[in-house]
Amino acid sequence: MEKGSRLKNSTVAYFLVGFGSIFAWGIGAVHLFDLDELYFAEITREMMRTGWYGQVTFNFEPLYEKPPLFFWLQAASMHLWGINEIGARFPNGVCGLFTLATIYYIGKHYKGRWFGFLWMCLYATAFLPHFYFKSGIIDPFFNYFLLLAIYFLSRTVTLSKASLYGGLSIGCALLSKGPMALIIPLATLSLSYTWFRGRVVRPLILAMLVATVVLSCWLVPEIYSNGSRFIKELWAYHLLLYHHPVDTHAQPWYYHYLVLFWGCFPSSLFAMHFLKEKRLIQNHYFAANMQALLVVVLLIFTLVGTKIVHYSAMAYFPITFFAADFFYEWIYNRKYIHPRIGGVFVAMGVVIGSVLAIMPWVMLHKAAWVPLIKNQVIKDAFELSVIWNYWDSMPGLIYIIGIGIAYYYFLQFRLVPFMVAFMCINICTLALFCMRIAPKVEAYTQKEMVDFCKACKGKDLYLTTIGFKSAAPLFYADQPKSLKRPDIAWLLEGAIDKPCLFILYKSNSALLEPYKDITYIKDAGCFAFYKRLPKVSVAHQNQAVSKTQVLQQKPNYYLILKAIVFQQKSSCYLSR
Repeated sequence: MEKGSRLKNSTVAYFLVGFGSIFAWGIGAVHLFDLDELYFAEITREMMRTGWYGQVTFNFEPLYEKPPLFFWLQAASMHLWGINEIGARFPNGVCGLFTLATIYYIGKHYKGRWFGFLWMCLYATAFLPHFYFKSGIIDPFFNYFLLLAIYFLSRTVTLSKASLYGGLSIGCALLSKGPMALIIPLATLSLSYTWFRGRVVRPLILAMLVATVVLSCWLVPEIYSNGSRFIKELWAYHLLLYHHPVDTHAQPWYYHYLVLFWGCFPSSLFAMHFLKEKRLIQNHYFAANMQALLVVVLLIFTLVGTKIVHYSAMAYFPITFFAADFFYEWIYNRKYIHPRIGGVFVAMGVVIGSVLAIMPWVMLHKAAWVPLIKNQVIKDAFELSVIWNYWDSMPGLIYIIGIGIAYYYFLQFRLVPFMVAFMCINICTLALFCMRIAPKVEAYTQKEMVDFCKACKGKDLYLTTIGFKSAAPLFYADQPKSLKRPDIAWLLEGAIDKPCLFILYKSNSALLEPYKDITYIKDAGCFAFYKRLPKVSVAHQNQAVSKTQVLQQKPNYYLILKAIVFQQKSSCYLSR
């Protein structure tokens, strides 16, 4: 990485192909996770089944929580790969390639090819960004469009059509996830304006006009067909999401600080050190906007009531950007680095590795601590027999060894080997985690339910959950238009026309006790499975049982005749 040396485009292309292959590896090995991955994949499946690509539905009923762009992209993938895990996750792998190529391009214009390459590698090898490119959620596309928007709006002075491109990007982000696509760039540019007096107002107005046109291409036909209900319901949903914790997602205010520190380690550590020295960045508008973006994301999602891991995913860009700046100055300016940074690096790395390494040992001795768990659902889940062995400690042990090697290079101030070591060890650890740990996590959380739903595919029956929400019965059983949720009462005690299967948490089995015609099938882990047959089927079964009983009660004339003959022969023998 000599400053004067030239980085070839072919080298960058090879790295992009390599990262793309890693993103694609194993994306079909584990089932889609409830709720988000399965929820979104089910929406896409219904689009494909009905052919209604203009309206988002769930359980074949209108859904007003999300606009449709991501589902269109996922539908294109499912037409190619099928309605399965690969079809659901493939778009984010492609998004990962576009994101890395864009990061390299932006970094090249900021400080040169080597900076762009360094930023690209740091982003690709950070835990959470890498993991989300192997997932089937909306956020990678949403974040990508917002990165483009902030970049173009940072170049309105030097790029003639920057406002147009920025508006197109915001419009696509709005079509991906909704109102936050407006709030984040507006708040970011407004905040950076307080210390970096760039051109903001006119470019922003133009960008918002373009974004409105892009959004209107879908929203106007939607309003024409279904009225303004989508807008009202969408705002109501997001206001509820921001004001109150939804679906057990209440977390402490510092939740996202921990998520970002550990999820982007070690880039988060070096970014913190860089920002501590720089304070307010005033020498480059894009860098100032990256700093403002980090503050805005942390502030917004600290205040928002519902806290989910991927909500703060937009902060991955500034964290890895400033980490790249830290290493760039360290390499080319020979800047002195205090040894305590290396000490914190190795200490935090050992913590991560130790947690992964001792996990199998903890699970092998779960009998000692599972009784202490108060949540009955979690306790029931851990009762499932999942095979753990000490080979499952490999991700943690390899991570600790890799951190030790990286720290050795750090002490020798061999900076490039230091970075290569921790980047490679991050990727290896993630690959081993996905191969050895993730399937076991799925076994505890949902695999029994998913396998049960897959066994119901193609059968003429009703399948639903009681007491919790899941998209698995719809997606994995490939159900046609099912019943509305209020019709659960009909499934429980109405005159059903075909068999009905119920999935519920084992701890909630008492909910079905009042219904005498609902019978137990089995339980596995935290789930219990029940069935109810239509009365016609029950009558046929009872009739069959009655016939069997009658046949059993009829005298057996052959045995009676045989007994009479035997008795006569015996009498003759005695008379002799």
